[in-house]
Amino acid sequence: MLSWLLALTITAGWQESDANARACMKEERLAEAEAQWKEGISRAETDKQMDPGLVDCLIGLAGLYDKRGDVAESERLYELAMRTVEGVKGGDSAAYADRLPGLAALYRRHAKSWHADLLFQRLIKIRENTKGKTSAEVATACDLYGRFLSAEGRQAEADKMSEKAHTIRDSLRQSSLESARDSAREETSAR
Repeated sequence: MLSWLLALTITAGWQESDANARACMKEERLAEAEAQWKEGISRAETDKQMDPGLVDCLIGLAGLYDKRGDVAESERLYELAMRTVEGVKGGDSAAYADRLPGLAALYRRHAKSWHADLLFQRLIKIRENTKGKTSAEVATACDLYGRFLSAEGRQAEADKMSEKAHTIRDSLRQSSLESARDSAREETSAR
């Protein structure tokens, strides 16, 4: 029983700090949020909880520095989080890809759209390589990239991305319908 409680306390360490920091951020208590995320980082490092622990706390702290207008520190922390994910899970992992849009948004806010553009392209490549060129994940990545392109005033490119996403989703729907029809035929034949 005691070992179970100890394990629960250790596991909750960085998560509790992260949750407290996020609550403080919502209430604009930035100094308290900063202290909580730094505590969460320390706990995650001590407990060797790199992803999601350390990574989530670094990304939260990056958001805080972004809110304060500290561009360099917010980017440094988010990039450190991404290098950590890359080291732990791999640069082609879903965990890495899942966080690319957040870093791209940060770069865009900091007037570094060329960096954001590259990250969206990388996101699509990772999704194509890991999920297949006609997966729902690729369609979602194309939608995200299309919205970015549209916001950048690059409407022709945005339309191409939107069309690619639409084509993928149509193909997935068609495959799903065909699969359902085949299953129904097999069921009818078996009777």
